[in-house]
Amino acid sequence: MVLVKTPDSMVSGNSNRYLDVDKINKSLDLVTCNGATYAEVRLVALTDYSVAMRDGKLERAIPGQEIGATIRVLADGAWGVHSTTDISSLQEQMSPTLKLAQSVAARRSAKDQPIKLAEVPIIEDSIHWVPKKDVRNTELSQRLEHLKVMNSTASEHENIVSVTCGWHDENIHTEFLSSEGMNRTWSFQRSLINGMVTARDGGNVVSYRTRFGGEGGLELIESCDVDALGENARISALRLLKAQRAPSGKMPLIADRDLTGVYIHEALGHPCEADLVAAGDSCLDGKLGEKIGSDLVTVIDDPTIRGGYGAHPVDDEGLDTTEKCLIKNGVLTEYLNHRETAEHFGIKPNAGARAQDGLHHPLVRMSNTLIHGGTHNDLDDLVDDVEYGVYACGSRGGQVDTGRGSFQFAAQEAWLIENGEITTPLKDVSVSGLTLQILNDVDGLTKDSRLAAPGFCGKGQTVPVGDGGPIMRISEALVG
Repeated sequence: MVLVKTPDSMVSGNSNRYLDVDKINKSLDLVTCNGATYAEVRLVALTDYSVAMRDGKLERAIPGQEIGATIRVLADGAWGVHSTTDISSLQEQMSPTLKLAQSVAARRSAKDQPIKLAEVPIIEDSIHWVPKKDVRNTELSQRLEHLKVMNSTASEHENIVSVTCGWHDENIHTEFLSSEGMNRTWSFQRSLINGMVTARDGGNVVSYRTRFGGEGGLELIESCDVDALGENARISALRLLKAQRAPSGKMPLIADRDLTGVYIHEALGHPCEADLVAAGDSCLDGKLGEKIGSDLVTVIDDPTIRGGYGAHPVDDEGLDTTEKCLIKNGVLTEYLNHRETAEHFGIKPNAGARAQDGLHHPLVRMSNTLIHGGTHNDLDDLVDDVEYGVYACGSRGGQVDTGRGSFQFAAQEAWLIENGEITTPLKDVSVSGLTLQILNDVDGLTKDSRLAAPGFCGKGQTVPVGDGGPIMRISEALVG
């Protein structure tokens, strides 16, 4: 047995651990003596609560506890990986995982280079981002009260035919031990509230999504004006009922901070992920140090922004998280990386490893990604110079080809811009183009830059992310 606490125990404070450190370290030493060049164990214990409400009626309320651990063993330049919810079996699974790595290495193609890891500082500590109000102490009645407020304001019109509201909170506790001597424990919380408002006028049906949340406990939700969140979603849905079809063609585009954030995350952030670059699936391959965008554009990815939905204190390889400057005044300055890709490119590791949970291995992932602000005062300042264009807000999703550097996004809602004025509401607005061209065509950013609505990123695994920035003007984009 390597457990010192049972999975349903409450873990809080610096001294409490699920794993027996001495026993895990002995098993890590054993596989290194038998041929492994590196080995690690990462355990994640998750306590969460999900609530769903439809049209004011509770549909489900599900408290949950999960615990999982992943062993990674590097031997002969190849990974062996084993994930399990049977934490008591970790010691006995070490040797089979080593044999798996050796078997993978024996079958490696001659063209494939052996995997190596960049050196990192060895740290032993505990980091706990303690919320002001531990969300685990929240009663179901409190969660329902927030959802009822949103439902009430969102449904106050005869054309609103359905309102769904949701709540999700989680406490994440992680323990990490490695054969190099890394011994770290960290924990933090996330809280999220969301809604979807559907409106109908005859055969015309539209919907509008809204979200609020981030890293933090109950205090985060209490800081949100849930009444206004529901009201704004209702107003937007009703406005979409009367909106006109968008014009098509190349024209100036102004994106609100939500759409700006989604663009930067999808079209730029993913091509900056070093595992995609190494696989030859990035339009930014070989462009470090090159000018790829307007002087106005500076982009960071920063998991240390407290309150951001992608915030976390330590990455899933045990490194302290840090701000990464991907673009500085239009120059590509950094890739997001983990230890493997840092060694591959001969660059400094920057703690970009994230895993969905304890049962997944870490990949290079974004966290909180945003553009720095510019010199324009506000939206009106950006609109003044536009004779004919579109102001687009929010995102309904889209698709990106990281290798070709092309993208297409759909906005939640939009307006026509005519002679420096925002005029007619629009719907079904899509924006497409080439990442590098758009980066060069950014010609205006408001001073105020901040994270927008929280989101989720899928890359074989799903992780929470934040993105945003200022309101952004692009001199020419393909709108349809």
